Amino acid sequence: MLTMGVEEEFLLLDPDGAVSPQAPAVMRNIGGDDRIKPEYMAYQVETTTSVCTGLGELRSELIRLRLIAAEAAEAAGVHLVASGSPPFPGGPLDALSADDRYTELARRFPEATAAGATCGCHVHIGVPDRELAAAVLTRIRPWLPGLLALTVNSPVAGASDTGWASYRYQTQLHWPTFRPPGVWPSAERYDREVRSLLAAGTAIDASGIYFLARLSARFPTIEVRVADTGLSVADTVLFASVTRALVATLVEDVEAGAKVAPPAGSLVSERLLAVARGGGRTGAEADRLLAKITPQLDAAGDTGEVYAEVERLRREGTGAQRQRMLFERYGPTSGFVAALAGETAPLRL
Repeated sequence: MLTMGVEEEFLLLDPDGAVSPQAPAVMRNIGGDDRIKPEYMAYQVETTTSVCTGLGELRSELIRLRLIAAEAAEAAGVHLVASGSPPFPGGPLDALSADDRYTELARRFPEATAAGATCGCHVHIGVPDRELAAAVLTRIRPWLPGLLALTVNSPVAGASDTGWASYRYQTQLHWPTFRPPGVWPSAERYDREVRSLLAAGTAIDASGIYFLARLSARFPTIEVRVADTGLSVADTVLFASVTRALVATLVEDVEAGAKVAPPAGSLVSERLLAVARGGGRTGAEADRLLAKITPQLDAAGDTGEVYAEVERLRREGTGAQRQRMLFERYGPTSGFVAALAGETAPLRL
């Protein structure tokens, strides 16, 4: 059973929807929980689960961390909101957190920083053998559109419906390394690519290389970064479970010596863009992914839960579709912001 861990990024919004640089106050309210920390912008926080083996364990951690962060935000007079992009234009969108690394990022990449913060969900799957992990990384490329199709959650920006399912995706394209991983035959070739990007100035360190899936710079994991942050805990658990099953499937393919003809990077990027725009490929991409991973879902005992959650998305909508329905109901008002906050953390400790 492969292990998994999840990082979730959240916005801090005033009741009227303006971004609010209250991360320092939120962190003071939280106290010493080192699984919650500030992010790039001063109106963002990030939570990090421990290493988990079961979906129930992961769900409990995600709920606990969201509720702690939501209560700390409420005490600071703001809402904790799980959305891939800030929905309204108000507030200091360029307010950086007080960190030397973030200051250097903003200096090096002013266009990307000016585009505003986005919030993603990053799933880490434990693969301690780096050669095996590098081989999986090459094979994961054609499945990234299916993962994005399940996790789009940023249709509203600038107080209007953008028409995108993941507005975050197009915003993140301002970062030069926000792209699918390449075809690298070994971990050494992957590391060589990282060194080349650093030498070219397209990132300031290994953690600043934003491939949609990468070998983690900190942990013995494959880190899949394609997703918008999940509107609900259920959305995030679904993403993590599908990602684990996909990595397990690709590990099995590698170990069996299955041959693969990697698709062109431009084709993968086109498919990702079509999903982010909410195009007609979304359902087909998700169905294709599920067909690939079902044997590993069976092996982990996760099939029933994953298929039930996929059916929930078909019935109730993805995060993007549910956000859009809330926006149609409330419009650009405080009611919309409160509704998003309710979806993010519907309970209280």
